[in-house]
Amino acid sequence: MGEIQARQFMAKNGKQFVVRTALPNDADKVVDFIRTVLGEAPYLLTTEAEFKATGEQQKQLLQQMLDDDGKLAILAEYDGEIIGFLDFHNGHRLRTKHQGSFGMSVKKDFRNQGVGKALLTMLLDWAKENPLIEKVCLEVAADNTNALRLYRNFGFVEEGVKTKAMKIDEQTYDDLILMAYFVD
Repeated sequence: MGEIQARQFMAKNGKQFVVRTALPNDADKVVDFIRTVLGEAPYLLTTEAEFKATGEQQKQLLQQMLDDDGKLAILAEYDGEIIGFLDFHNGHRLRTKHQGSFGMSVKKDFRNQGVGKALLTMLLDWAKENPLIEKVCLEVAADNTNALRLYRNFGFVEEGVKTKAMKIDEQTYDDLILMAYFVD
């Protein structure tokens, strides 16, 4: 099952928050969170206009992730409000089930407070206990220096660069850095 034991964390600003499994009944709050973050986060690949998921679709997705041993959806919550979200998906084929990638986002007011670090800690703890997962991958915008520092501090290594992989506008591009963490 794609779930974790809930754990309390302390943000740098002194606020206590919890990281726990995202459950199907969180779907509407997750959709609201994603819409909010898409409007305030410059490094996400999905734009606000592209996000069309409904609460019901999100509910089904969260249930599928909960039922799948190689997938995980977790959230950070402060005072009943979602402040961070991370989802991990392993490969669909026999030869790629051992590895997967994740996406993570944190609400603007809670960035640089340890929320991303807490979410990443929980993902890697889960991966180390999961007999299926040997490698955790990600793609990060080359100029997202805070995220790059976080991932390097956790032991992620660079595997490559996708040049001009992210088109910001008609003249502006950003590279995507491919990174990986080897569980064993």
